[in-house]
Amino acid sequence: MINQENEKLIRGLYDAVNRKDLKTIADFGAPESEWLDVPFDFTTQGVNAIIDPWKSWFNIFPDATCEVRSLVAIDDYVIAQGIGRGTHRGVFNSPAGELQPSGNTMQVNFCDVYRIKNGKIIRADSYFDFYGLLKQLAPNKVV
Repeated sequence: MINQENEKLIRGLYDAVNRKDLKTIADFGAPESEWLDVPFDFTTQGVNAIIDPWKSWFNIFPDATCEVRSLVAIDDYVIAQGIGRGTHRGVFNSPAGELQPSGNTMQVNFCDVYRIKNGKIIRADSYFDFYGLLKQLAPNKVV
């Protein structure tokens, strides 16, 4: 039963992402929440740990969507794999430097690993292909 509940929660998160429903996304946060953007080695903590990375992403890619290709729930953990898409409309402060809006569309593979407790995301590790993303947004920066 817990697997089905946690799977439903994370499917609800991605539905909220695709609708840009910031309130619903924010409701997944708790005081002990953590979100790690693995390619950047950057962790956000606290009640806003879930919403802040999404707000940043929407500022860069206002039309961002996530297509979940597979989702597996095991006890307190949910693993979601899919494709993110969007158009580069905002400044992207990235490990490769500041990327000015290019107007380029992008498609990036991701794998997010969530730990759920009492209906909240306690930990999220977000893996995505930053190198592939960089090649699409700023090909002159890629070696």
